[in-house]
Amino acid sequence: MSRSFYVDDLSKQFGGFKRDYSESDFVLFGVPFDSTSSFRPGSRFGPAAIREASANIETWSWRTGMDFEEVRIHDLGDLAVVHGDASETIRRVKETVEDIVMSRKIPVMLGGEHTITLGALRGMRDATVVSFDAHFDMRDEYLTNKLSHACVMRRALEELGVGNVVIVGARASYRDEVEFVKKTGVNYVSSQQIMRAGTKEIGAWLRGVLANSKKIYISVDTDVLDPAFAPGVGNPEPEGITASVLLDIIEEIADERISGFDVVEVAPTYDNGATAVTASKIVYELCCMVAKSIGL
Repeated sequence: MSRSFYVDDLSKQFGGFKRDYSESDFVLFGVPFDSTSSFRPGSRFGPAAIREASANIETWSWRTGMDFEEVRIHDLGDLAVVHGDASETIRRVKETVEDIVMSRKIPVMLGGEHTITLGALRGMRDATVVSFDAHFDMRDEYLTNKLSHACVMRRALEELGVGNVVIVGARASYRDEVEFVKKTGVNYVSSQQIMRAGTKEIGAWLRGVLANSKKIYISVDTDVLDPAFAPGVGNPEPEGITASVLLDIIEEIADERISGFDVVEVAPTYDNGATAVTASKIVYELCCMVAKSIGL
């Protein structure tokens, strides 16, 4: 890793253990950035809280029959972000992801606010993003800012095209945004539709949507979960899904095309640690699903 802005040294490693970069299949890094947060700031503390939780939960994955300790993952630490400068932070995320991908490894990013996903997508290049989120994040701008967490999927849409942005779990929006999404033909499914249809039907729909995608990037905004299960987020919204439903859907689409993922918007000061634990579990399970799907 060549650029000096990459990471600050951290004594705590994800999962409580560390493998060398050269022998790892996954490379994890945190991005403690929340400068555009519109309601409850604090997701800059997310990476540290997720790491702490990750070292204190069990490692066996019942979904995959794997132990997370078998997953070869290297924790770089946290990106040295520029608070107040989303553009520069996104650029640094992009270059970090580019280096990880060039090393033939799978990037895993911990947020931080959802804006950072744009940097990862730029670093991945030509991936279809499946964004699990209570919000569309399709505003053209928010408070005159086009690089806001409320606009991240609008920017992704502009760069990737309509067929390469999928929103899962939406339930919080306003009229103009809903009309824009419908007019442009963005693929989405609401949390209501998920709960009524079930994960198998939604999984089948998603597989159809993703049939022609060569690479898939998964972004999990933890506010996709109901606040009863994940209260420690920046913009909580009622009528969300459970962690089990989230993972059931991801399991339906987990294959060798998943080339990276993130878990963002954990704001640990607003709960008792439950959201960070859930985020850690999501990372564990996603790593195991991807590792199993590609035979690592």
